[in-house]
Amino acid sequence: MTITFTQPQEMTNATIEHGPPRLFIVLPAFNEGAALSQLTASFGPALPNYPFQILVVDDGSTDDSMALLEAARIAHVDIIRHPQNKGLGEAVKTGFLVALERTNAHDIIAVMDSDGTHSPYLMARMIQLIQEGNDVVVASRYRYGSQVVGLDWFRTLLSHGSSWVFRMTTPIFNIKDYTCGFRLYRASILQKAFQTYGDRFITEAGFACMAEIIIKLNKLGALFCEVPMILRYDQKVSTSKIKIARTILRSLNLVRRSATGAYQQQ
Repeated sequence: MTITFTQPQEMTNATIEHGPPRLFIVLPAFNEGAALSQLTASFGPALPNYPFQILVVDDGSTDDSMALLEAARIAHVDIIRHPQNKGLGEAVKTGFLVALERTNAHDIIAVMDSDGTHSPYLMARMIQLIQEGNDVVVASRYRYGSQVVGLDWFRTLLSHGSSWVFRMTTPIFNIKDYTCGFRLYRASILQKAFQTYGDRFITEAGFACMAEIIIKLNKLGALFCEVPMILRYDQKVSTSKIKIARTILRSLNLVRRSATGAYQQQ
């Protein structure tokens, strides 16, 4: 999917004083069932002081999740559809491009999982950190105060192993969690990324795309910050979409390309 977008307005004192930034929440979704409707309904109570728009990217769902979401008639929800499943990377890219069509430089674009494992109530703290000057704020599983509930020991081991591999081979200041899907981005840094890399900004189709985004934004000089997250995997109803062996191989290839300078700016 290719979308053209205009240059966002430059951030000025008048723009900042006009009010809080608008928040565009991208939810990549594939067969999430009723969890998606429950999640979208929770943003109102979680963000009473911020104007927001929810962009659900339906990545070719074959269950009743979209019908349930439409029937719920939740305010501020737009559904963008992929006729067929294209993978997380393409869903995130679509969400970014649609959001960038609607944003100014000081607005914020969020991405989080659609399965109910991430809490919208963490967003207010993350928004504050963007307003303090960070370009990207990551909800991290590896900061003091974070907790992961309901994940089996094997997946936990792989998660920590992946974090250490990225931190040793592709160190980024203030980043320990390269793969978590819950993040907030200043709109201007994503605009810069698409202008720099074009359609090659996100090339990974699967879960490795989250590390790819971090690595490429770091090359553009983005400022990063992390906040501790409580990951409630015990509340996940839908089945996991991650293909473990494929994700490991793609992540290792990502590390290799980054280390050899394959991610050059266009």
